Amino acid sequence: MRSRGFTLVEILVVMTISAILIAAAVPSFQWMIARNRISDATNLLLANFEYARMEASRLGNTVSLCRTPDPNAAPACSSAVAGTVDGNDWASGWIVFEKIPPNADEATFELGDRLIFRQQVSDGQNVRVMIHSSVPGGERVAFQPRGAGAVIGFATFAITYGQAPTPAVATRALGSIPLTNAGRCIPITLIGSMSVVRPGTGTCPAA
Repeated sequence: MRSRGFTLVEILVVMTISAILIAAAVPSFQWMIARNRISDATNLLLANFEYARMEASRLGNTVSLCRTPDPNAAPACSSAVAGTVDGNDWASGWIVFEKIPPNADEATFELGDRLIFRQQVSDGQNVRVMIHSSVPGGERVAFQPRGAGAVIGFATFAITYGQAPTPAVATRALGSIPLTNAGRCIPITLIGSMSVVRPGTGTCPAA
């Protein structure tokens, strides 16, 4: 008894059906990746804010988070463009540090300040998470040890995933990058309250 293999027509039919199924599944898969990356970045940033606020209360000193072009380098706050990352895009990473008196510049890591930890976020690729902020007067958020109303650097953070616009610029307005359906916003108010907003498509509301 001879075994019968597949004919060329049968192979072509299977390949065609497979291609159709893959093409139909790719958009859903890409959306799932974007949703997961955005969710991870949102939870990470929010957790860091909450941690800094608690540490400020526990330590009795100001605790700052600031954007840095390279969290693995010497601790430094900067709004400088980093490769494909805009100057107000925190996807480059950030540092969290305690201000040790008499040091008082909460937007600068000064000699004597205590580095709490470094946070790496993006690998700098063109398709990635973007975390643009509207922080006025420097890319930092600082929590003082006096509780509510002691936040410095009120702002809104817009978190999305996709093709990073090029070239990188010093400051990119939140509304210039429309959020996808998976986009998130974290507004921080002057009284230190934080929340996660899901605006759907569009832009983030002001803090």
